[in-house]
Parts: sequence; structure tokens; C-alpha cells
Amino acid sequence: MEIKMSSEVEKKLAPYQQDAKLLLDLDDGVGSFSKFGVCSLDTSFRVLVVAKDSDLKDYPTALSSPIGDLYIKDYTSNYFAEEPVLELNPRFQNLVLKTASGTVDGNVEIIDMRALQSLQQ
Repeated sequence: MEIKMSSEVEKKLAPYQQDAKLLLDLDDGVGSFSKFGVCSLDTSFRVLVVAKDSDLKDYPTALSSPIGDLYIKDYTSNYFAEEPVLELNPRFQNLVLKTASGTVDGNVEIIDMRALQSLQQ
């Protein structure tokens, strides 16, 4: 599977690529990087920046992208079946996840988990 990105998104994510892995996480409370899920009718994705040596057992599927692999939970792959793309909202500088069917999530956060991970070790 593949996800496309606008050049603006590539530039925004570039600083997070060094010595890290990127996850495109559905914030549903499942997985080692979730404390709780979003309890609403909205679909909430976030880009998690984790240490390169992180255990990704909950994120076994990789989406190829212009900046390298983005890892996802297996059961979220249906969100990425229709030409997914990450774009930048120029007004608010936030990421937007879209497919051929429309907007999946209009506010995809970028969360750098590396500092928290080093504290937990």
C-alpha cells in the first residue's frame, strides 16, 4: 500500500525522520502508544514519531510514502484503500488525511513520543 504526500507535508515531517519511525495511528485506545481512545463519532488519526528501535507489534503494516514507511495497525488498512494522501492545510498548518472518497481526518496531529519513551526506559 502507498500513501501520497504534498511537498509541504514532506517538508513538515522531514525533521522527524532522523533516528525515528513514523506511525499513522488511529487514536482508538489500542496499542502500546495509546493511553485512551477518542470517545466521539470522529475518526482521529495522528502521526506518532517513535524511537527507531521501538517495538511495532501493534503496527505491522507499512504504507510506503515519499519520506519512507509509515506504519499502521492492520485493521485500519481499509482507510487507506482509496488513494490516500496527506496534505497541509495552509491556513492552520495542520495535516489533513484524504482519500478518493473525501476527507478522513481534517486535523492529523504530529506527536513526538521519543522524549516520553526515553523517560519510560
